[in-house]
Amino acid sequence: MAQFRVEFVLDQASGKYLAELYDPDNQQELIVRTEALYPTQASAVLGLVELFKDAILKFPKPGAPVRKKAKPKTKAKPPRKKKKSAKKVKRRKGK
Repeated sequence: MAQFRVEFVLDQASGKYLAELYDPDNQQELIVRTEALYPTQASAVLGLVELFKDAILKFPKPGAPVRKKAKPKTKAKPPRKKKKSAKKVKRRKGK
């Protein structure tokens, strides 16, 4: 099971905390950083836990059929009008 390293950092500009999540295979590689949203380090921890809970609840149940992403529907184009061929009109002289 992958174990992520998470650090909670105080953003000096806003005075709020943000969370940094690092790659389990390469602990030096930052995967994601949240915005500085949390007033305390404890609320940053709870916010990250909630983020994971929400993500896990969206996972399909084991054995459920895989849902493919729907292709974006394109608007049906109206059929093209046939071009009228240019017919030469004979004009009578004198009129």
